Amino acid sequence: MTYFLFCGWIWGQVIVGGVSEHVAHFCIWDTSAELSISTFEKKQVQTAEPPICLTLTDLNPSTLYEYRVRLSTGRIVCGTFHTPPLLPLRVAFLSCHDISPKSKDQLQLYRLIAEQKPHLIIHLGDWGYPDTTEKAFPPHTRFFPMRWEHLHRLYQQRYTDPAIGPLYALAPWAYIYDDHDYVADNTGRDYRAQYRTLALPVGDYPFDPLLRQNAMRAYQRYFPHYPLIDSTEGLFQRFRWGDVEFFLIDNRSSRTGTMRVFELGELGRYYFRPRPEISILGEAQRRWLLQALSQSTARWKVILSGVTYNRNLQLFIQQLLTLPGQVLSLGAGIVKIPSIFLAGFIADTWAGYPADQDTLLSWCWSKGISGVIVVSGDTHIGTLEDGTMGGLPELMTGGAGKTEKRSYRLARLLGISIFNRGGQGISQKHFRPAFGLIEFAGDSAQVKLIGVRRGIIAQMTCRAQDSVLPPPLWHRLSTPNLSLMFDLKSRGSYLYTLRWRFPKKLPQQLTLVLYDSQGNVVWKAPNADAAYWRRQRQITLPPHLTGTYFLRAEASGAYYGLKLHLP
Repeated sequence: MTYFLFCGWIWGQVIVGGVSEHVAHFCIWDTSAELSISTFEKKQVQTAEPPICLTLTDLNPSTLYEYRVRLSTGRIVCGTFHTPPLLPLRVAFLSCHDISPKSKDQLQLYRLIAEQKPHLIIHLGDWGYPDTTEKAFPPHTRFFPMRWEHLHRLYQQRYTDPAIGPLYALAPWAYIYDDHDYVADNTGRDYRAQYRTLALPVGDYPFDPLLRQNAMRAYQRYFPHYPLIDSTEGLFQRFRWGDVEFFLIDNRSSRTGTMRVFELGELGRYYFRPRPEISILGEAQRRWLLQALSQSTARWKVILSGVTYNRNLQLFIQQLLTLPGQVLSLGAGIVKIPSIFLAGFIADTWAGYPADQDTLLSWCWSKGISGVIVVSGDTHIGTLEDGTMGGLPELMTGGAGKTEKRSYRLARLLGISIFNRGGQGISQKHFRPAFGLIEFAGDSAQVKLIGVRRGIIAQMTCRAQDSVLPPPLWHRLSTPNLSLMFDLKSRGSYLYTLRWRFPKKLPQQLTLVLYDSQGNVVWKAPNADAAYWRRQRQITLPPHLTGTYFLRAEASGAYYGLKLHLP
């Protein structure tokens, strides 16, 4: 197309979102502007206070649109967006990064995303860390949303951030906050979890409901989004791009107290005892999500969650609370960390809300809902899981700017492995910024983690016809399983190369079991001792099997497995 030649490739201050087959929402950070879409038809728009938000209708499906915005300064901003449906559909996912970054790695990550030419970009929260300006908790809870001007400034910084501007011009966006850009770290509907110091008892400390109201109101005012289902209960939304339907959940403003999952017993020990009424979704959002999933006619259903879903994260909490004195000792005992400090962090995920986890999994199974994928953020580390370990396939995006090794180190220390398709610290010792990418192509979806200075960190293939993990395999890990971790490499037909990650640590007795998509045992290797399994370099599965199967190594309360598509 033509007029890009005259705009000078200037980006920023314009975000396109809420795009469907016939509609697109524009928000322009200015008070007066002139907008042209493809045909050069000019539309003068203005408002008393930025941003200018307007809705374009009567668009054509499956169409690439170019736009040109002349700002009040005379500066011209150009960009493009697609309308659905598209096949294949490329979607980029990111979370956890700074505004106006100084990090060269974060800047490089933006360029990597642009190189993938996504049709849609989805942000899962922690877009900037405004809560770090309020460091005096406890005792007070005067967090940044208490004053409206703080929220106004936060969104202004996002719109005018020159580093991310090229990504605004590349594709439409969808976004919802997580804890740091909602109210503060590890917050819920009207509380903040406290487990950091010994000055106050572990528990949930209330904050003024105005903070929640302001955070939700600012999102609706400042960001172009899809229709909200119930804006009094949260910002959850659903939207469809062809054969892919997205369910964007709000796991902050609806959740009940995270620290209520712990009870203080005799001798000052904490116990993990979550009650059924503890919910990360809230009743209204949970009811909506379940019904929306069962009503969806899309081939793919993508649940967008700010925090990790994997059901076996619960073992981390249980193992931490069984440590002697409930203290984690590091550095030859020089550093001592109360177990509740780390257990509280993990309980901030779906792991602290097993009733919601189990309800979602059992609903998908009982209703025959297939093609489900979870995409999550928050942890600053990127991993993939095919559903064998966590119940639902999951892409954990990693930090687009904020990265860390603590999750990986804790998993190794406790001897737990629950992300079976690789990632940062698992298949790669890569801890630089990363993002997720899914390409949906009919019945197949390629899921990737891509990192700065590394390229593809991990990848897996999902199939739309696959149901969730069957009930016979739902029991969670009860003991550490790192010793059972293995890799498979197909050598054609039903022959696989087998590699144990930690052969010297194999349990005394173990076996390999193959389950079908209903959870029935279709093949079982002889139960044998570790010496036998260390010698095995390959396995041959029974011929003539077709479809989806789960291969697991099992030993006394522990297991590790992979999903296989045979032949």
